[in-house]
Amino acid sequence: MARNKQDKSLKKIGLASWFFAMGRELPGYFLPILGFSLVSNILLLVSPLYMLQVYDRILTSGSKDTLIWITIISIFLLAIYAAAETGRRRICSLASEELEEKLSERVFAEFDATHDAGGRLTNDLRVLSRIRGFFQNQTVLPFFDLPFAPFFLLVMFMIHPIIGALGLGGGLLLLGVAIFAEISARRTNETASAVNSEAFNLASGLSRQRSAIVAMGLTHNALAKWRDTKDTARNLNLKAGAKETGFSSVTKAGRQMLQILILGAGGALAITQQISPGAIVAGSIILGRALGPIDQIVGSWRGIASARSAWNQIQAAIENDEPKAEYTPLPRPEAQLKLDRLSIAVPGSREALIRPFGFEANGGQMIAILGSNGCGKTTLLQTIAGAWTPHSGSVVLGGRNLHAWASEDRGQYVGYVPQDVELLPGTVGENISRMTDCEPEEIIEAAQKAGAHDMILSLPKGYETPVGTAGIGTLSAGQRQLIGLARALFGNPVMILLDEPTANLDPTAVYHAISNLNKVAQSGAIVLTATHDPKLIAATQSVLVVRQGAILTADTKQYIQASKPKAANATAQPLRTVGVSA
Repeated sequence: MARNKQDKSLKKIGLASWFFAMGRELPGYFLPILGFSLVSNILLLVSPLYMLQVYDRILTSGSKDTLIWITIISIFLLAIYAAAETGRRRICSLASEELEEKLSERVFAEFDATHDAGGRLTNDLRVLSRIRGFFQNQTVLPFFDLPFAPFFLLVMFMIHPIIGALGLGGGLLLLGVAIFAEISARRTNETASAVNSEAFNLASGLSRQRSAIVAMGLTHNALAKWRDTKDTARNLNLKAGAKETGFSSVTKAGRQMLQILILGAGGALAITQQISPGAIVAGSIILGRALGPIDQIVGSWRGIASARSAWNQIQAAIENDEPKAEYTPLPRPEAQLKLDRLSIAVPGSREALIRPFGFEANGGQMIAILGSNGCGKTTLLQTIAGAWTPHSGSVVLGGRNLHAWASEDRGQYVGYVPQDVELLPGTVGENISRMTDCEPEEIIEAAQKAGAHDMILSLPKGYETPVGTAGIGTLSAGQRQLIGLARALFGNPVMILLDEPTANLDPTAVYHAISNLNKVAQSGAIVLTATHDPKLIAATQSVLVVRQGAILTADTKQYIQASKPKAANATAQPLRTVGVSA
C-alpha cells in the first residue's frame, strides 16, 4: 500500500508543481531570493551596455573623461551585482537548513506515529539530504533566473526586431529541448534512484547481520546479490547520463550556433546601417544572458531530477501528516492498567492476532505473558507500550487512553525493553537517561535498580563509554540488555514492559535482575514481562497465556503446580479465558 501511495505521488507531482510546493514550504525565503535575482539580472546588462557605449560613443568621440566615468559607474554597479549575488546564495544556504529542519521534523513525526515507519527512517533522512543539496549547491538559482529571460529578449527586440526574433526563436527551441529532456529522463532517473536505495538498504541489512552471514558463509552470495542490484542501478544511471549528456550537448551547441547567427545577422544589419557595431556585441552578450538559465537547467538535470524525486518520496511518506498539535503535560498517572475490549493485529493485517479481551492490573503486580513462538506476545507488549495501535479497543493507564496521549509526555511513565536491545550512538549514561538532561545520581540510581552499575563501571570509561554505531562494538547482548533495562527503569516509570529480559543473562545476572524487578514492582509499578524463563515466571503473581488468539489467565502458583507432570491428570484447571470487559 505504501509503495502504491508513493508511486501515485511520483506521478502527480510535476516540475512546476514541485517548485511551487517548495515555495509554500519556504515563504520567507523564496521572495527574498527572487528580489535579489531581480537586481542581479538587471545588473547583468551593465556589461553589454558598457560595450555599447565604448564602441558607439567613446571610439567615435575620443572622450577620455566619458570613458573614465562610465568605467567607474560600471564597476560600482557590478559591485552591487556581486552583493546581490552573494545575498541570494546565502539565502539559498539558509533555506536549505530551514527546509531540512521542517521536513525532518515531519519525518520523525511519521516515525513516531506510524508503526511501519521505523525501517524507512534512515532512507527518508538520506533522501532528505538530496533536497537540502539542491539548495545548498545553488542548483535552484537558474529557476529564479528563468523568469527574467523575456526581459532580455525584450532588450534584444529593442536593439532590432530581427535580433529579437532570433533570440526568441532560439530560446523557444532550447526550452523545448529542456521540456523534452524532463519528459524523457524522468522515469529513468526515478527508477535508478529506487534501485540505488534498494542497494543501500541491502548493504545496511548485511552490516547488521554480519555475524550470521560470516558464520554461514553467505558473504559471497550476499556480494553477488548486491552486485546484481548495483549493476542494475549502474545501467540505469548510465542510460540516464547518456540522455542528459546528449541534451546538454545539444543546448550548448545550439547556444553557440545562435550566438553566431546573432553576430552574423548583426553584421548584416550593421553593413546596411540599421544598427551600430556596438549593438552587434551587445546583442550577443544579452542572448547569452537570456539563454543562460535554460542551459544551466539542462546541464544540471541529473541533480534537479534527483532532488525532485527525493521531494516526491518525502511527500509520499508524510503527505497525510498534520502539524503536531501542542499538548498539555499531564501529572504522573496512577499505577492502574485497564485493557478494555483490546484486540491486536500485526501492522498491516486486517485480521486480529489476539481477539478482544479485558484485563486490569494495579501497581505492585508482576505479570508474566506466556505462549508459543509467534503467538503474539511481543505484539501485545508493543501495543500496550503504545508503539503499535490496537486493532480495536483501548489501553488505559491511570484513567488515560494511552494511544491518545502524546508520546513525548507519556514516555516518561513507561519503560520498555525489547528482545534485541540496540543502543543509540552516544554514551552509556546518555542512553540510560533517554538523551535527557539530568543529574548523574538519577542515571546511577536507574543502573543500580537494573543491576547494571558494576558492569558499567568495568567498561573503559564507565558511564562515559561511547556505544552505538559511533562507539565501541564490544558490548555483549547481555550487557546491552542490562543497559536497556536501566534505560527502562530511568525516572521511576509507572509501567514496565519487558520482552524476554533474561534471555541473554548469565545465572547470576538473572537472579539479580529478578530480585530487582520484584523491588520495582513492590515500589508500586506495574511489571509485565513476556518470557519463557521458569525462574522469572515463578517470581510473578499471575500469568497471561496467549493461546490460539485467546487470552487465558491464572494465578502463577496454581499455573506452575498444574504444569508439573504429576498434576497432568488433575481435574482442577487453573487457566481461565479472559472475557471482554463490561
